[in-house]
Amino acid sequence: MAEPHFTDPELTAIWAYLRPSSAEGPSPAHLARATRHRTPNAQAIAAREGLDLGPELQRVIQRSRTAAPRTRSPRRDAGPRPAERSRVKQLIATLAPRMRQHLLRERTAAWAALGLTLPELETWMRALGVDGAATVQACKAWGVGLAALDVVLDGRQVRRRLREGTTVTSLLALASERGIDLRRR
Repeated sequence: MAEPHFTDPELTAIWAYLRPSSAEGPSPAHLARATRHRTPNAQAIAAREGLDLGPELQRVIQRSRTAAPRTRSPRRDAGPRPAERSRVKQLIATLAPRMRQHLLRERTAAWAALGLTLPELETWMRALGVDGAATVQACKAWGVGLAALDVVLDGRQVRRRLREGTTVTSLLALASERGIDLRRR
């Protein structure tokens, strides 16, 4: 019987799994499903070989039972951990107490996706409001940090301009016209 040739790798994998077994030997899928046996310990080997390890084996077993349990090494963090989703929701509910539940869930998902720490999250939310997650994402993408929110451009702070709907790119252009670099803050 001729082997069919499929262009789709998934169909090829399905065919290889379901095809009738050949006389060549067990298939790789069959070998992968084979049961794995545990490596025998010293006691099992001694029993199989008919050896009497007596006191030596008892000392080894006793030593392994009384050995100090292994302690896990402390977790090495790459940095501060992002705020938990429940904390994000709690902060939004605090800042906007009358928000409806479906809107609260949407805002929570948007803010949690940013992966900010709790202090950063609170600072951004207080500066831009609970609806400012997309603005914060744009600020992060353009390299505008928290310190840039206090910069005054033409008599108004950056935070106020962002809250009023000015885009991040237009703020960067305005700041560069004035000789200010918002990205380094």
